[in-house]
Amino acid sequence: MDEVASKGEIWVVTKNGRPIAELHPYRGGRSTSPFGLHPKLEISGDIVEPLDEVEWKALA
Repeated sequence: MDEVASKGEIWVVTKNGRPIAELHPYRGGRSTSPFGLHPKLEISGDIVEPLDEVEWKALA
């Protein structure tokens, strides 16, 4: 683990020759946005009023 942290390498952990996990250095800190997908969020129309069936299918 010290080598992964110091060199920034990613190690693949295997079981019976099959990859099962990756070990990588901790990146720390928060994501770029504290609200997850906030920068990609788009509000179209009234967010409180329910959609009728036609509008619901159009957005699907």
